[in-house]
Amino acid sequence: MNSVTSNDADTEFVQSRSDHENRVLLSHLRRQRPESGTPASPTDEPASPDAATSEPAGPAIEIYDADRLARRLGHGDGFVGDPVEVNNDEDAAQARQIKLWNRMQSDEHGPWRKLVIPDEAMIAGIVGLDAICPQFAEVTAWVVRAARLGATTGTPLRLDPAVVVGAPGTGKTFYARKLAEALGVPSEVIAMNLMTDRGSAFTGLTPVWRSSGPGKVAKLLIEGSHACPLIVIDEIEKASPINPNETPTNVLHSLLERENAACFVDEFVDLPIRADHIFWFATANSLDPLPDSIVDRLIVFQVALKDGEMLAIQKSIFHEANLRVGQSFTEPETALFTSTAGHNPRTLSRLWDIAMGFACEEGRRHLVAEDIRGAEQVLLAGKAGARKPIGFIYPVSKGERR
Repeated sequence: MNSVTSNDADTEFVQSRSDHENRVLLSHLRRQRPESGTPASPTDEPASPDAATSEPAGPAIEIYDADRLARRLGHGDGFVGDPVEVNNDEDAAQARQIKLWNRMQSDEHGPWRKLVIPDEAMIAGIVGLDAICPQFAEVTAWVVRAARLGATTGTPLRLDPAVVVGAPGTGKTFYARKLAEALGVPSEVIAMNLMTDRGSAFTGLTPVWRSSGPGKVAKLLIEGSHACPLIVIDEIEKASPINPNETPTNVLHSLLERENAACFVDEFVDLPIRADHIFWFATANSLDPLPDSIVDRLIVFQVALKDGEMLAIQKSIFHEANLRVGQSFTEPETALFTSTAGHNPRTLSRLWDIAMGFACEEGRRHLVAEDIRGAEQVLLAGKAGARKPIGFIYPVSKGERR
């Protein structure tokens, strides 16, 4: 009786995952349809800087003022100098800035970027996330409610900035990437623990600096087609600025506040940009290091892995690994998944690839327990050994030092 129930559950999972992948693919194909006219030939001449751009057929907003950009480039009553790139670092940086302005003006989309209007296909794709990331069911339900509101009213999807708090390795970044796929928007991960300055990854650097350039917020909006990319702030609590008074967290006070984000100014672009439709999704192990003023701007979700959810998560991670190798392997028996239940999702995401390598070495396209043990040996044994003294070098206490 138990085996029948287990088989039924496995069949239901496979069908649910297959349905989810098909919905996401169909949703992507729908969004890739040209909005109007015949696609341009690769030999077509680029639009001239003064060419007028028209509002796209679908829902969209202007993310910057095209007239203001034109004045920056010297059109109308504006004026711009002619810096020589080889003269000095500041001139070279200003020349790069002017090139960026020219690219923005010649962009066939002009300042227009698409908004997301939810439909039933998108909602089905979001709902399907429960099959592969059940530990985020509360987050998914929140997104689904927002999507249903947009679909019912015909208005753009709005998601307030959110943070998912959970132990390391619970799949927080993986979920964010899958959510972006379900929404059909581009995504970018910004690792907060790598930031040592006041937040140039968000705001860019003014052209007086040699390494100046636009930040990731402006690049996503200017180079992409959407006004609402999904930006993941990974480990938001772990900023490590050289100067504690210039923490990158301060930048978020404006970016996470919709009214202020509507006139965000990247230091390199030096033009107000609408960043108020961005979907902000942060991850954290703890919110204790964050100031209250940042936490107040976030919807907080607590995530923990539950025993009953682990099998679905394991199968999801296996299918993700199998997809990377062209779905070359058959799905393992439930007993094999059970044997890996002690590993968190981060470890599992590496384990399956290594186990598949062991199987290939033996000429198999299915995994067995020996493959799992071999992968665990590669992943874990070395870490334990690295914490032990090597050879004849032993740790010495302070009192024994001379």
